[in-house]
Amino acid sequence: MLIFRRAIDMVFETKASARAAIPDGPVDPAWFGATTCRNCGATIETPYCGQCGQKAAARFAWRDIGREGWDRVRWFEFQLTRTLRHLVTGPGRVAREYVMGRRTAHMHPLKLLVALVAALVLMLAANRYFGVYAFRDTDVDRMAARVMAYANWSFSLGIFAIFLGSWIGLHGRLGYNWIEHAVLAIYAQCLILAVIIVNMLPTLVWRDAGFVLTHKAASQTYMPIVKLAIVAIAYRQFFLIDLKRDWLRWLLACLIYAAFAWGLLRLYAMAILWLVTR
Repeated sequence: MLIFRRAIDMVFETKASARAAIPDGPVDPAWFGATTCRNCGATIETPYCGQCGQKAAARFAWRDIGREGWDRVRWFEFQLTRTLRHLVTGPGRVAREYVMGRRTAHMHPLKLLVALVAALVLMLAANRYFGVYAFRDTDVDRMAARVMAYANWSFSLGIFAIFLGSWIGLHGRLGYNWIEHAVLAIYAQCLILAVIIVNMLPTLVWRDAGFVLTHKAASQTYMPIVKLAIVAIAYRQFFLIDLKRDWLRWLLACLIYAAFAWGLLRLYAMAILWLVTR
């Protein structure tokens, strides 16, 4: 216990000393010319600190504010589009590479998930996808409002279904732990969300109620098939499945996913209905 407390004290002392190293006087250009990381205090000999990863600090000029902001946005967009491009042809391959250590090449799965959910929520708000009906009904309006309010949950239900399909149907294969199964589930769901966004793009152009209702009806027919195909491909790539030998377990995992996806969606709908009518 004393060792643990001493370790904590040393951590706080180190952080405090790093903070205390910041001078209280006026800004001095020589301060930025020293070979010391101004974030953690470590000695740096390269453009980036080997301890905390921060770029060597230079004194701000007016152009640096916009440049740094643009660099961050550009890097985020580049990483997002590159990861999505790789996911289109290899959702399971991207997940496996990330699990096996190739993590700079792909965006963090949770960060990608949040970005796609945000984009989808904005799209649903823009085209009022849940606000176009064949008839007007107050309860339906309230239900649509609840769906939008709990959209983050509804868009994440697929993660649990994908995870349960891989964990139950393919547990023990290649030695993946449950977190690594979750990485696969999140990446596969990210691709599904991206496909949903692309599928809904026409509703931003043609907002006629008749077209939106037709689009909804058609999507309910083919989108479950598309989702199942994405998950099946992800399972095969992530678990390196040879269909000649392992087709039965692969098929079982896909069927488990389909069953849980159907069941969780119905439970979600029942929960929304209960919230509206209680």
